[in-house]
Amino acid sequence: MFRSIKQSALMMKSDSNLISLIENFPVPASLKESDAGRYVINNVHNLRQFGVGDWRDIAGLKIQDIAFPKTELGRRYARSVEALDVATREAKSPFTRRSRFVDYCGNVQMDEMTKFPIFGSNGNVIGIVTYRRDVTRTLPPIRIYQLHRYFHPVAEAIKRSLVFFGVETHFLFPPTEAQIRTFLLRSELYSNKEIARFMGVSDRTVECHCAALRNKIVGGDLANVILILKRNISCDENSTQY
Repeated sequence: MFRSIKQSALMMKSDSNLISLIENFPVPASLKESDAGRYVINNVHNLRQFGVGDWRDIAGLKIQDIAFPKTELGRRYARSVEALDVATREAKSPFTRRSRFVDYCGNVQMDEMTKFPIFGSNGNVIGIVTYRRDVTRTLPPIRIYQLHRYFHPVAEAIKRSLVFFGVETHFLFPPTEAQIRTFLLRSELYSNKEIARFMGVSDRTVECHCAALRNKIVGGDLANVILILKRNISCDENSTQY
C-alpha cells in the first residue's frame, strides 16, 4: 500500500514542493488521489482534527474509513467532502464550500473547505489538494451557539458555548437555553423588543431572562460579561487573520 501511495505522490509532482507545501500549511490540508479518493498525505493540523497521530495511519484510506465519520453526522460530512471532490475533478476547477464540522473531541466549527485539482501531463485531474479554514469566529454569537446545538444536546451545547466565548468562569450556574439565547442576542446589540420578536416571546419574558442571567453571573454584572465576550471574539478574529 505505501509503495502505491508514494507512486501516486510522485505522479502528482516530480519533486517534493507540493508535499512540502501541504506539510507546512498553517491550516488543515491534505492530498488525495483523484479517482479513488484515497489520502496520500495529511498535515499535522488535519491529523489532529481527525484524532490521528501519524499520517501513515490513514494513508491509503478514504474519508469514510476514518474513525470520526462513524456517526450519522460524520457520515453526512464525509459524503459532502466526497461530493466536493467529484465536483472539483469533473469541473477541473477549484471549489470552496462551507459546512458544519465536529472533530473527534466534540469541538465544533464552521469549516470553509477549498479544493484544487492537480493535473497530470495529459491534462487529466490526478489529485485533489484540500485546505480547510475554521471561520467559526466570523459568525454572530447566536449562530455559534446554534452550531454547537446542531451537534450536542442542550446542556452540553451551552457548556461548550460558554467555554468557546471565554466566559464560563463568570457564570455561577449555567443558563437555560432561552437565557443563553437572550445573552448572545444582547451581545449583538439587539434590544429587548427585537429579541422578543426573534424568540417569539413577550418583552416581559425577555426582561425575566435578563434578570435570571444577572442572578447567575458573578457580581450580577450582565453588561460586563457581554463586554468580555465581545472582546474575546474581537481578539480571536484579529489573531486568525493571515
